[in-house]
Amino acid sequence: MKLFNHTLAALLLTTSSVALAEMDHSKMDHSKMDHSGMDMEGMSAVGMPAKGAKPDKVVHVILSDDNKITFKKDVDIQPNDVVQFVVMNTGKIDHNFTIGSEEEQAKHRKMMATMDHSNHEHDHDDGSSVTVAPGKAKQVLWHFHGDNNVVLSCNMPGHSEAGMTKTLTL
Repeated sequence: MKLFNHTLAALLLTTSSVALAEMDHSKMDHSKMDHSGMDMEGMSAVGMPAKGAKPDKVVHVILSDDNKITFKKDVDIQPNDVVQFVVMNTGKIDHNFTIGSEEEQAKHRKMMATMDHSNHEHDHDDGSSVTVAPGKAKQVLWHFHGDNNVVLSCNMPGHSEAGMTKTLTL
């Protein structure tokens, strides 16, 4: 009888593990999931990188030397949207595009201020942030969930302070 109980327990454990692994994650409501325990590169209070996902919207962003972040067209981002940002630097100096909360942006600015920018040490693209060279473009694919107060900033030293920041409320 004891052997039967161990076999039954092992069978149940295996079956539930297989069922869990085979769950269709595409039908899950990710907006209701708690991602706070996840420690993924680029993870933020306002969402997370959406590598490989199909975007709901494409937003063209222009970074310019007059310390502005502008959108080519009006933007309407809703909670739980997956957005592909096409970030173009029309200036003559490097710019950075970072998605995050106000607190995360302040922390990122502080980190960027300590880096040596003469050797492009700041060229870190981590899913929530890209550094774009003059005349170049990069893409960021982002899933918005979590805090609906989103800050987009250029965190190159002095740029955000000069106005190169945009606040969105989803």
